[in-house]
Amino acid sequence: MRGWLAVAWLAGACGPAEPPAARGQRDVTGTLTVDGAPAQLVRCRPNHDVNVFVEVDTTLGTLRFGDGKLSWQGREQVCQKLERRWGGGIRQDGTAYFRGTLSVRCGKLAGDLALDCGQMSLAEGAELARNRAAAKAPGRPASGGAPGAPELPDHAPAGSAGSPNP
Repeated sequence: MRGWLAVAWLAGACGPAEPPAARGQRDVTGTLTVDGAPAQLVRCRPNHDVNVFVEVDTTLGTLRFGDGKLSWQGREQVCQKLERRWGGGIRQDGTAYFRGTLSVRCGKLAGDLALDCGQMSLAEGAELARNRAAAKAPGRPASGGAPGAPELPDHAPAGSAGSPNP
């Protein structure tokens, strides 16, 4: 019997790493207020349709960012400020990951969030960094967007990264 317990313990010790939330790391940090009331940030959930998006669950509702748009409780918001620095991708198994920051002033919403969702691996993080560096490379044609706009659109394909500071 003790042999089986030792095998079970070893199997657990060699299993996959715990998700960040289980290790005490938060996948979403920062502040968000709704009509001046502070919302507690609960978790972020990356997903995808054609492009990667992220949903942030709070105690007051759900925020969604994707395709360059911000929605609150399923309603698209008109933003006075929507600054983002992000990257995400879709894995072969269909799961998604998302890492970035959002600074928003959209009607009744105001916040500054740091997101690290989907248990991104070191290799995936390195790929995002390479893509971001390539987007900033000298001689790369500008996106044609507004000054200070990211060189990659915020609905870039899997493994891409955008930045408000080209």
